[in-house]
Amino acid sequence: MPIGQQNIMKHFIIFLLLVFPLFAFAQNENEALPLPDSLMGRLKENRKADVARAEALDASIMFYYDEHRILEAESYINELSSMANDLKDNYWKALCLYYKSLCAYKRYNFSEFLSLIDESLRIIETLRETKRNQLLLTQICLVKSAYYLHINQFPDCQNYIEKGLELAENNGFEKQKKDILNNKALLLVGTEKLNEGISLFKELLAMEDDIIVMLNLASAFQELKQYDSSLLYCDSIIRYIPKADHRENIVTDYLIKAYQVKQQCYLYSEQWDNALQCINESEALLDSDNKEVAINYLHKAIACHGKDQYETALSFIDTTISISKEIEEIELERFAVDVKACILKNMKDFEKEAENLRYLNVLTDTINKRENLLKVQEYHYQQEAIQKELQYKLQQQVLRHKQILAILSTVIMVFIAASIVVLIILNKKRLAAELELRNREITAKSISKIQSNEVINGVIEKLSEWEQHPKKNMLPGIIHDLKTLVEDDTKKDFDQYFVKVHPAFYQKLLADFPNLTQNELRLCAYLKMNLNTKDIAAICNITPESARVARSRLRKSLNLVDSSIDLATFLSKY
Repeated sequence: MPIGQQNIMKHFIIFLLLVFPLFAFAQNENEALPLPDSLMGRLKENRKADVARAEALDASIMFYYDEHRILEAESYINELSSMANDLKDNYWKALCLYYKSLCAYKRYNFSEFLSLIDESLRIIETLRETKRNQLLLTQICLVKSAYYLHINQFPDCQNYIEKGLELAENNGFEKQKKDILNNKALLLVGTEKLNEGISLFKELLAMEDDIIVMLNLASAFQELKQYDSSLLYCDSIIRYIPKADHRENIVTDYLIKAYQVKQQCYLYSEQWDNALQCINESEALLDSDNKEVAINYLHKAIACHGKDQYETALSFIDTTISISKEIEEIELERFAVDVKACILKNMKDFEKEAENLRYLNVLTDTINKRENLLKVQEYHYQQEAIQKELQYKLQQQVLRHKQILAILSTVIMVFIAASIVVLIILNKKRLAAELELRNREITAKSISKIQSNEVINGVIEKLSEWEQHPKKNMLPGIIHDLKTLVEDDTKKDFDQYFVKVHPAFYQKLLADFPNLTQNELRLCAYLKMNLNTKDIAAICNITPESARVARSRLRKSLNLVDSSIDLATFLSKY
């Protein structure tokens, strides 16, 4: 193979090699795939806009996702999206944005894809770390790693691979872990760490037979120029995938990819006839107007060029360029134009070669501009995502402040209400106590007045009798009655006002010493008020000596044998 064509083939192999990250296969173009009866029945049973309906829609969307036909689920995605706001659950909103981003990815609308997937990521990162939320976050990391791998932005790809692996391992998401490891192995191959990538592919294959892993392994061996190993894996895929009804089967894509890798092995090892035979075998799998058909014509052109069949090669390469333009595969078109330049050079048609090279430069500039535009758009979306995140955090902060103010206001209102209730209760108790005291006072005064009136009436009777019988000496009795009246009023007035100040004194004292007499109780009251013996004698109208004797008797009644204990100090505790 000419040196120029070898370089083209090397770059083209890398181009094809990186179309196998998990979540990277194109939408199947066959007839619409109907939902299974079980899912149709589930949708009919759940017609209300509630969580049950949302879960049924999600299951239907996942059916098409698993069949690599996500675009056929767009009606369900749109319905779920319209329900997301009504459900008031940001998980459903993030999930719908994720599904919409997959549709944009399938259409190669990467600017829309980035906008949708970044918004989904922003929302899901603000939610609680539930199993459901972590699974969606892991899937987002998987898709973003595939995207960055596809556009050869390897550092960003590495970041999302590491984040996705951490999430998958922490939550036990084995399927997602395997898919992310597949992308990691592709990343190793893309960064020319071929042996490490092949080792990781083999580890994944040892876990479970997987056609995608086998395809990637075949491509890696091809890049390593170990064509026998590459062909071995390609033949295994072709042999074990049934050919019957393959156009209706999802594995058609895998067969096409296996044939493409096999064709490249033959082309690179300059086995032109084997390459053409392999191309002819794969043509039955292809639709009339898609990327794989264009690649087949490109391979035919390279094989015919290798056999020096320049006119035939030129015809095939022009067909490749024409299909690439129609399906807007500009990178494939650039490779085809590059091959055409080599063919024209060997045909010594230098004028057309020069014209072709100018066109090649235009395509290269267009691709570079597109890549730069993607980088600018990505930067724009990242900045927009940062602004949205800051805005969201600010809103959350304001919301937290409002919540704190609401809580403080509630606490203050509760405190004020409780204080008012306590004050009302205390005021009621105070009023009740005052009322009770007034009642006692009125009762005491009424009884005292009655008793005083009885004594006065007795004195009046005696004076009347003395007036009628002057000879009788009734004056001593009258004087005694008047003295008793004065003494009783003094004692009653004291009791009345003492009880106001010390309402429970007598009750507490009687509880400990129930045998105390009324006079002893009153003496205890005098002592509690710190009155001395002289004052007590004057109040009781007795001599100081009698007052001292009364104190001594009171100590015995109170069982105060120890003379060091002061009587007044003892009574102060009551």
